[in-house]
Amino acid sequence: MNLQPIGCILHAHITPVSRKRKANSTFLAMSDRLTQLQICLDQLVAQFNATINYVNTQGELAPLDEDKTSVINMAANAPLPGTKKENAEQQSQGGNSEASGASSRPKPSFDSVINELSTDIILKSRQISMIIDSLPGIGTLPETQLKMIGDLIEELDEVEKQREAKIKEKDELLKWCEDLIVDVSHGIFKTRT
Repeated sequence: MNLQPIGCILHAHITPVSRKRKANSTFLAMSDRLTQLQICLDQLVAQFNATINYVNTQGELAPLDEDKTSVINMAANAPLPGTKKENAEQQSQGGNSEASGASSRPKPSFDSVINELSTDIILKSRQISMIIDSLPGIGTLPETQLKMIGDLIEELDEVEKQREAKIKEKDELLKWCEDLIVDVSHGIFKTRT
């Protein structure tokens, strides 16, 4: 898996966007961290799923009984129905595929793949721990959190008023453009008639 260094990811999401809007940048950084935490958790679940799937499909089966010649072990190691045909077809085509060079890469060992998958899970777990540690909460007083929420509400009201003013200005400019187009079209009509 392609993992970015944890410090770079956290730095990009924690660094304030603007010095003027410290409360807003803190809120944005917090929401970015929450979003990033959700993404990391989803990635961790996918990594667990991929690892379990790899072990199920590529791992050697453990003997069910200590006696290797027992019926239980022989039944467990028996090929699945239809696999004999596929194996025979692969062996007959094996000379052709080797001649064409389709499968010239050596297959990685089971242990090396498991080590890589385990390392990816450990790195993702550490990344999640760092994101959780960077979230506000335990070290922040409730009064401070309420003040920050109040500041954000005031800032949101101000931005909403600015948005409404811009919408009104846009509507006025649109009306002016429509009137101008109508005046020009009437002027052209009068000159041609």
